Amino acid sequence: MRTKLLFYSILWIVLMQVLAWGAIAASPAPQTITVGAIVSLSGFDSNLGNQAKAGYEIAAEDVNRSGGVFVKEYGKKIPLEVIVQDMESSPTKAESRMEWLYTSKKVIAYLGTTFITAGTGIAEKNKIPIIVIASPRQIHHDRGLKYYFSPVVKTPDYARIIFDLLETIPAEKRQKTVTIFDEQMDYSVEQMEYFKKEAPRRGYKIVADEKYAPLSRDFSPMIMAAKNAGAEVILSSPLAPDGLLIMRQMKELDCNPKAFVVIRASEDLSWGKALGPMGDYVITMGGWHHCVNYPGVDKLNAVYQSKFGRPADVHTGPAYASIQILAAAIEKAGTLDTTKLRDAISATDMMTVVGKVKFRPDGTPIDPCPAVIQWLNGSQKLVWPKEFRETTLVYPVPPWKDR
Repeated sequence: MRTKLLFYSILWIVLMQVLAWGAIAASPAPQTITVGAIVSLSGFDSNLGNQAKAGYEIAAEDVNRSGGVFVKEYGKKIPLEVIVQDMESSPTKAESRMEWLYTSKKVIAYLGTTFITAGTGIAEKNKIPIIVIASPRQIHHDRGLKYYFSPVVKTPDYARIIFDLLETIPAEKRQKTVTIFDEQMDYSVEQMEYFKKEAPRRGYKIVADEKYAPLSRDFSPMIMAAKNAGAEVILSSPLAPDGLLIMRQMKELDCNPKAFVVIRASEDLSWGKALGPMGDYVITMGGWHHCVNYPGVDKLNAVYQSKFGRPADVHTGPAYASIQILAAAIEKAGTLDTTKLRDAISATDMMTVVGKVKFRPDGTPIDPCPAVIQWLNGSQKLVWPKEFRETTLVYPVPPWKDR
């Protein structure tokens, strides 16, 4: 009997010690869930960066208003902390900011725009998920990256959706000749390759393919080539300074296509401010528009209006959706373990302010928001998809003399 009592006493003491050690060893719940946002708040890319920053911050405020994200591992809600870093429109600085956020702030995920793609190797090495917007290159998704996701349109989507819009033009008005303005920069080259593939599939003939160096000062040779070839549709994806100068020189040379697509350069509000009426009628895409009628968009617009005096900007919606996706994934994973978080993001199937988001194995969205914008009277008007549009596409574009 004494032997049994001694055995149970020792067993009880050992059990208590194990429980005590477990309590000591268990990590306490963090005060916040730290997330790194890498955007350009300065330099030529800053317009996009500031739009995204606003979206991340408004979304985090919404999540934190109810206490944060519930993490099953800790049995409580924990607030999100979005640590914004300015990459200064530099890929190199994007990488250094990402390393700092990982080593110094222990972030569990990266959010960001454009040049965050330079840091995909850092994210893969450290097993930290990235949710990127305003970076439509398909090539990054073709590299077999496991931690790289994007909820917005990619270069193949741009080509498909733009031609979907052009095919809504009545057959008697629709024209079939295309000129490519092919800026020799990685993103533009990739985008133009998809346009070149899509055009002949839709029955369009490419009558000129004009290549040029970024930040050129004289675009007259390619503009005259387009004019002389009788191009009815011009497809382009220039940097902002190039896009502005091309428009001015097109007017000087009286080059007047019936439709002019300007991806990237005309996405933000600086286009209208810089060009005024000269910037009207161009067609663009950025992955979202404040008139798409998805759940939560009205609320986002109201908050943005109160802060900035206008509805949410093109890249604000996708930034907000990135936080929606991340918060849902944390709750689904039930932990802040980044490998499990990556798996939860990969399994995303939810409605957001950019529509329903579900990822392919390569991290691209299956059904991205197809918002197409046309500049009219100095503002961005949604002209596609049909169910959300503010107005119909203006086609053909009025000649310069009538503007």
